[in-house]
Amino acid sequence: MNYQLEHVAIYCKDIGESVKFYEKFFGGQPTPVRKGAAGYGFCFVRIAGAPSIQLMESATETGVHHYGYVTDDIEQTAKEFREKGAQILRENRDAAGKLTTIFVKDPNGLELEIRSPR
Repeated sequence: MNYQLEHVAIYCKDIGESVKFYEKFFGGQPTPVRKGAAGYGFCFVRIAGAPSIQLMESATETGVHHYGYVTDDIEQTAKEFREKGAQILRENRDAAGKLTTIFVKDPNGLELEIRSPR
């Protein structure tokens, strides 16, 4: 199975200020801010030669929320992780019911997102 670090999701108190910071100091290219399923604003900032940063707006939290990986076969990944005893927190499926993403808890309590390529 192949895995590639795709993004690091970071809680931020002011998404606009955070976007400006990554644009100014890293030459980041942000996607438009949109609302997530849980109602918070988020966007991705692409920085040349590095995985993206996902900024997630939060009035109460700051710091790393999760690490996002891409794999070539999410169904097989989910199967292997279950067999090895991983704590799968949730699964996302598309409208047809196909598995697209799993969220796993690591030994430190951090979330890892593992998904199929877009």
